[in-house]
Amino acid sequence: MTTDSRLAAHPVWTPSPTLVASLREALALAPRDTAADRFEAWAWTRLLEEHGPALLTRHCAPGHVTASAIVLSPDLRRTCLVLHNKIKLWVQPGGHLEAGDATMQQAAEREAWEETGLRGTLLPAPAVLSRHGAPCRPDVVDWHLDVEFALVTHEHAVQVSDESLDVAWFAVDDLPTDLASDTARCVARAVEAARRPLVNT
Repeated sequence: MTTDSRLAAHPVWTPSPTLVASLREALALAPRDTAADRFEAWAWTRLLEEHGPALLTRHCAPGHVTASAIVLSPDLRRTCLVLHNKIKLWVQPGGHLEAGDATMQQAAEREAWEETGLRGTLLPAPAVLSRHGAPCRPDVVDWHLDVEFALVTHEHAVQVSDESLDVAWFAVDDLPTDLASDTARCVARAVEAARRPLVNT
């Protein structure tokens, strides 16, 4: 745990046992398709063992868990992205966990609703684990450990939140050039996940 003046506006909180258990389950269900997938799942699980519930809060360094929803149209040909007001790049809706979140899935759905106004059906298992630099502390070597779920929606009309400069739909095979790192890969992984038949549910 570290302290930072920019974190003062965000009170320290303790994630509930159900949220911690949900993260542990999400990591167990995360894809293992590649060596990188397997390493990330193992490393994040080890970090959870080391840091405990603190890993789920933005006060934890050198990384902390976040949740995202990669929003897809029913035909899986379009995705809804937000133009992040800090990094000025297009990215999937997502963000930090909050005290009211009971599960990782609930956190991802909340972020999608807050940032796009869209609701839909969230796949229960993560589509991908994405580790990237944390824009909340850009001058510190911190990581966002982003648990990303695919969310399929029949809704189309979007709304722009205070956290974004814009919200728009894009073809999954024609994403904008000013895209946050790893977003294209994560969108592709979400499409793959949404195409798979549900098993063990």
